[in-house]
Amino acid sequence: MVTTGILTRKLGVSAYGSFTLITATFVLLDSLGDFGTRIIGVKQIAEKDKEEEKRRIFAQIGWLRLGMTGVAFLIGLALFSWWPGFEGIKTEATIALLMIWLTSLTGNLGIFWQSKERMEYRVIIDILFPLLFLISLWWWKDTVTLRWVFWVYLGARTVSFLVGLWMLTNNLKFKIKDWLIKIDFKIIKKIFSETWPMGLYLLIFASYDRAIDSMMIERWVGIKEVAWYGLGYKIYSNLLQPVYFFVTSLFPLLSAKNGQKRKLFLGSLWLVTAGVLILIPIVYFLAPLMVRILAGNDFGMSVVVLRILLVAMAFSYVEHLVGFTLIAKGGQKIMLKLGLVALVVNIVGNVMAIPRYGIVGAAVVTGLTEAVACSLMGWRLWKMSRA
Repeated sequence: MVTTGILTRKLGVSAYGSFTLITATFVLLDSLGDFGTRIIGVKQIAEKDKEEEKRRIFAQIGWLRLGMTGVAFLIGLALFSWWPGFEGIKTEATIALLMIWLTSLTGNLGIFWQSKERMEYRVIIDILFPLLFLISLWWWKDTVTLRWVFWVYLGARTVSFLVGLWMLTNNLKFKIKDWLIKIDFKIIKKIFSETWPMGLYLLIFASYDRAIDSMMIERWVGIKEVAWYGLGYKIYSNLLQPVYFFVTSLFPLLSAKNGQKRKLFLGSLWLVTAGVLILIPIVYFLAPLMVRILAGNDFGMSVVVLRILLVAMAFSYVEHLVGFTLIAKGGQKIMLKLGLVALVVNIVGNVMAIPRYGIVGAAVVTGLTEAVACSLMGWRLWKMSRA
């Protein structure tokens, strides 16, 4: 959030709008590169008892992720050449796209840490990456341009990955040579058969979560509105981080063959619900101050967007827990079907709302989409629990 405050001032409204467009597209392409392998990989590794079986699955997931990242990279290059919104910022977008290889490799480390229930190592990397960028941004604050931002992002991601690899090999006695197992297409095919529904769901989620909104706003309203919407959404997405880390830490326990899963789920549901109910009124009243501190007086519309997105946040907190529990129960295909419904709601809603109501309409549609997704997931989980 400190980084956001500096970038909005140094880049200005239009350039920050371009920054938002590029990062939203990167999230979409990164979801394609991951294609559900991170979540399903943790689930499959947690289900195995023998270390040799865990190692074999982890290695083949790494190969699958490498292949999917290559596909995402090529699609990204084609998109930047074709979509009119990237005219004039193709170089910056391509630099950002190079990071997809590093996020894929860092994701491999995350799968290992999460399956071992050692999330503290992942937290270190997730803090180190933006911290390095923030230090660079503060040190060279007088030379900040959009292209500079993405070069520094690339450098910070490289350093954080290398630090993560060092921690893995030194602190957890991870021997790379023991995990470099040759490609086994039979195992990869089996893994892919389980990951593709989750992968498509995450791709759909990334589409309606950020990419579709940003692209439609840019085409129908303007790049400045992308910036205003992007700042409100940036605050909103950061407010989702606590529940994301909480639920991903629980995921190996929810996926294990033994344990009191029902008690764990209900206790977590009470905690998540209480947390979001406390958070919403605080953020609502502090929204003008937050936006003013982060971006100054040129981003007043971001306050309106953020307050509307608090409705989406309420549903999203519960949705995180319900969704991961569905996945732990093997409900990837169910998640995909529900994701398709949410995507249709989002696209139709945005097509109707953005030309008429601009970024306010986009925020309302986001809240509606999260409400529909959360309700459908809760209904399906209730049916699975009764079966």
